Formats: sequence, structure tokens, C-alpha cells
Amino acid sequence: MNRYILRFGGSSSIPAGHLESIRSIPGLQVIDQSPQMLLVSGDESALQEKLKEMPGWSIHPESRYPLPDTRQKLG
Repeated sequence: MNRYILRFGGSSSIPAGHLESIRSIPGLQVIDQSPQMLLVSGDESALQEKLKEMPGWSIHPESRYPLPDTRQKLG
């Protein structure tokens, strides 16, 4: 399963009805939650379909970046 960041663009926190609707998607797992964002693992097409019903949401694939090697090197 891929991980996605769901961002609610409204001026307030995520409406309770939206959160319940997103959590009801079969196979979806909410990994982390903040007042305006969710980190989820699940099927992208199911997420896209559900978010079409709820205005104010955007979906972004989770990106990971390797940490740089900051050790000093001799030579």
C-alpha cells in the first residue's frame, strides 16, 4: 500500500463528518493526524473517489528524502 498526505484547505480543522467518511474507506489506515492533515496508507483510486465528494481536500503522495552524510571526511 502506498502512503498519501491528505490536506484539508479549509480555514478550520477537519470536519468530523469528513474524517468519518475518509476512515470508512475499506483497507485505508490512518497513520497520523494533525488539525488539517492526515497521513494515510491505502488505495489511491478509492481516496480520489471519496475526496471528490468533499470539497477542500488535496492528495499528495508521501515523499521520502535520504539524509545527507554529514560526517567529516579526511583527505
